[in-house]
Amino acid sequence: MKYQLLTIDLSNRSHEVEEIPDDIIRKYVGGRGLGAYLLYRFVPPKADPFGEENCLIFTAGPANGTNLFYSSKANVNTKSPLTGIYLFAVSSGILTQQMRRAGYWAIVIKGMAESPTYIDIVNRTVTFKDGKAIWGLETAKAQHAMLDGRDSKKFATVGIGPAGEQRILSAALFSEGSLYRCFGRGGAGAVMGSKNLKGLVVRGDREVKAGKPDQLEALNKKIAQWLKTDFKGWADTWRRYETASDLEKTNALGILPTRNWQTGQFEGWRGIDKSTTPMGWPEKGRACGPYCPTPGCREVVVKKGPYKGARSDFEWETIYAFGSSCGVDKMEPIVAASQICDEAGVDTMTAGMTIGFAMECFEKGLITAKETDGLELRFGDDKAMIAALKKLVVEEGFGKRLAQGTKRLSEEIKGSEDFAMHAKGMELGGYECRGLNGQALQFAIDTRGGCHHGYGLPARTEVFDNTRLDVAGKGEYVKKGAITRMLRDSLIICSFGPLYTDKLMSEVLTSIFSTNFSVEDLREVGERIMCQERLFNMREGFTAKDDTLPGRLLKEPKPDGPTKGALVPLKELKQVFYKAMGYDQATGNPTDALLTRLGIEK
Repeated sequence: MKYQLLTIDLSNRSHEVEEIPDDIIRKYVGGRGLGAYLLYRFVPPKADPFGEENCLIFTAGPANGTNLFYSSKANVNTKSPLTGIYLFAVSSGILTQQMRRAGYWAIVIKGMAESPTYIDIVNRTVTFKDGKAIWGLETAKAQHAMLDGRDSKKFATVGIGPAGEQRILSAALFSEGSLYRCFGRGGAGAVMGSKNLKGLVVRGDREVKAGKPDQLEALNKKIAQWLKTDFKGWADTWRRYETASDLEKTNALGILPTRNWQTGQFEGWRGIDKSTTPMGWPEKGRACGPYCPTPGCREVVVKKGPYKGARSDFEWETIYAFGSSCGVDKMEPIVAASQICDEAGVDTMTAGMTIGFAMECFEKGLITAKETDGLELRFGDDKAMIAALKKLVVEEGFGKRLAQGTKRLSEEIKGSEDFAMHAKGMELGGYECRGLNGQALQFAIDTRGGCHHGYGLPARTEVFDNTRLDVAGKGEYVKKGAITRMLRDSLIICSFGPLYTDKLMSEVLTSIFSTNFSVEDLREVGERIMCQERLFNMREGFTAKDDTLPGRLLKEPKPDGPTKGALVPLKELKQVFYKAMGYDQATGNPTDALLTRLGIEK
């Protein structure tokens, strides 16, 4: 099996193909792991995220291109313009399927085009196309134009909207010409825009074969059976409500961030819950890509009222960011906000969270209507929220300040630092973590910043196993979940389902590569990926002091919910995590001895 890397240089409109050594695939598997390795190799220290030296690196995993259930995922790596550090992001669709069929495990895009361009990759032919006519188009419209009449089921697309062209720091990459498949967080779309690149089209005709196809098919049958038995309850709920299936429970547990994390419970939760919203919810779902046996994606259309005609397909984090975090108790404006973000090509989480932060600043008198272009930014005012968002996506007036994200906006507003809800510049995911110590730890130490997914989302498990307030054992707890997430993102398979244990993943890799991958082998792979990601930030000058959380979580006791009065014991949590990982306690970074054991070169 050959592992090939396609490098595209936009500056001189050239490309080359090279082999990825077998031992690199064995050490990093593919996907996120391979991307972490390549990012460290290709992007030099202190590179400008918007400079020619920064790269966009799309990677596939060994599962992609096969018919394995839940394998329609893709990964991108770059240096984030939002945070200035390591970034990975995952999306759905057929991109990696087509990459593998074209013969590539990775596509590295570097340099900068002189004028708007898009790239057409068909098997071994790489063509640089004039993108002037599609520059300025919304995300989906631009990708349809890049297809130029070709079949979207056979040609993968990924690209940006106007926000990426404007280099808005939270600009996202969208794929498959849709408004619901995107590499959302951290600003990868802004990096693409900075390169004068509108997008790429990928098509391959080769067959991708597993080393032991009969074994892989047997694993698919096992998964199908589990979905009818052991995991039937989860599967049925997922098909109906997907990621927002338990908002009522989240609110009852006191972990629904409300009004910019002032509280953990929202009295208006029924209006934004998919199962109780008066707006209603579509019955039938669709898959985000091939080989998904539990399709739950839905396009929602607002049928009446001031937001009539708004349509979008969105998830839990969008509901949290534009709903409870902004104090909005109706689903219709959330649909409208999601559509605005999707068409412009902006991450809903950063946009919604930044507006929620601005609302608190306004209510506290730290900013005035004179600064906000006359907008009365108050919690619960959905009209003001939508008006602010429309300014954000075109950087008009106060929107230009909002488009910077929470961290940079806070730096301009004196007295707001403690309630600027980000970590390392990335806004926190939707789980109030005072009294949720594993999730708090993840937010603080996650390599890409305030990410809720990157290290395994401990919030989803610790609330049910009575360990949410523990410190002892949390280091190993988070490490274990993080390693499993690293492996899923490296195969690459969907991270949402509970089916893919380390054991099942070892069986999948053994069937694909025709060589044994034990659970122990995979755990070491996951640990290696964690260290490789950390090494990138270490090279940028990040240390233990950067593994921190907003002052609100450390100094303001939680005002409500079952863990009322809780604070995050961050110092103690970091100590147990660094110990579990074998990191240096003072710097929070991998030691030379650990890097040597894992075979990582600085």
